[in-house]
Amino acid sequence: MGTTAEHKQSQGILRLVLPSGHSIWDKVWIPFAILFIITILEFVVAFTFPKSGTRVLIFVLMTLAKAFYITAYFMHMKYERVSMALVIISPILLLMALFVALWYEGTKLFYLLFGG
Repeated sequence: MGTTAEHKQSQGILRLVLPSGHSIWDKVWIPFAILFIITILEFVVAFTFPKSGTRVLIFVLMTLAKAFYITAYFMHMKYERVSMALVIISPILLLMALFVALWYEGTKLFYLLFGG
């Protein structure tokens, strides 16, 4: 691997949100605290927000944030170059776009066929 400066630059934005130390606090408790806070926020949203599309959107965004953090930290993506992370993340984003497009088209087709 190159110098420390090259390593930090290769991490891109991930180095701003992920712990990088070598102590047990950095390796275990900070990730636990971040995931715990996001989970608490999910419970708050679940029990305080009325059932609506906004609540679903908030859940999806928080789930994606947790998935990002777990992938970056526990699957060691924070140590990879940005290009490697993009190679892994791009198909996921394309699949999500496909899902949204199919959902939209399926809803329109349902309303057209069954008068919805």
